[in-house]
Amino acid sequence: MQTATTSRTATAAVTGGIAWIAVALTLGVSGVLVTARPPAPQILILSLTAAAIWITSRGALRTLVDAIPIRALVAVHAVRFIGFVFLAMSAQGALSPVFATPAGWGDIAVATSALGLVAMGTPATRLRRGLYLSWNAFATLDLVVAVGSATLVALSGDVLGVAPLLRAPLVLVPTFLVPLLFASHVIIFRRLRQSNVT
Repeated sequence: MQTATTSRTATAAVTGGIAWIAVALTLGVSGVLVTARPPAPQILILSLTAAAIWITSRGALRTLVDAIPIRALVAVHAVRFIGFVFLAMSAQGALSPVFATPAGWGDIAVATSALGLVAMGTPATRLRRGLYLSWNAFATLDLVVAVGSATLVALSGDVLGVAPLLRAPLVLVPTFLVPLLFASHVIIFRRLRQSNVT
């Protein structure tokens, strides 16, 4: 019975994720987010982040995500090597350096250290648990800085400085990856509070 419930939950999560990506890409292709006046896009991103955290903290989906090995949750953050893309686009003048510099280098540092944690093993000792906690706090702060700097650029009137983030395919970063990565940090913090973490 438990296996059937887990299977249904996993199927629903995958289906919902695919639908979420499709909607985000549609918004990016349509240009709706680029033409929306700040802080409308920022409110959307914050709402999606809050929803992702809430959904993954309740019911069967919480049970499912809590069964994921913590090293896998950390390894997902290798996606943040996308920071190299931010830096390259900034060098080309396509992204504001006010956003791209802190977000790019911060994401690269988070992704690199995430791989280091994964290689180190599970947080089975006090030292490793401390390293995982420190990494999770730093990685969360990096997301806050990235979202905050992008918001400052948009609110300053330099909409073009972050416009690529509101168009496909990079629209997936603020509307899909950022909410899920924030949720993963909450999950990791929750898991690290447990006596036995795998």
